[in-house]
Amino acid sequence: DTTPIPSAARGITVQGGSLKTFKLPSHINAAQVTIKSDGLPVNAKVELWGSSSHVKQVAEVYNDNGQTRPFAAIIDVPGEENTIAVRNTG
Repeated sequence: DTTPIPSAARGITVQGGSLKTFKLPSHINAAQVTIKSDGLPVNAKVELWGSSSHVKQVAEVYNDNGQTRPFAAIIDVPGEENTIAVRNTG
């Protein structure tokens, strides 16, 4: 079963309207992204950027309670160096 399981580890907070980027080395084949809140609605955009800063994949995330229904995804990032960008659009 490849269903993503939200991590219990503490992550990085992305405040409303801000952007956080995570550069991944070329030996990384996949990355897990988990988005949750303290019970508030979640409104975010997750992007996979290639080495030339072009957008390879986009996921727009919304739910009304990020505590009881966190978003989790495993993103394949094969080949070159990639960057995962998380923007809190809420």
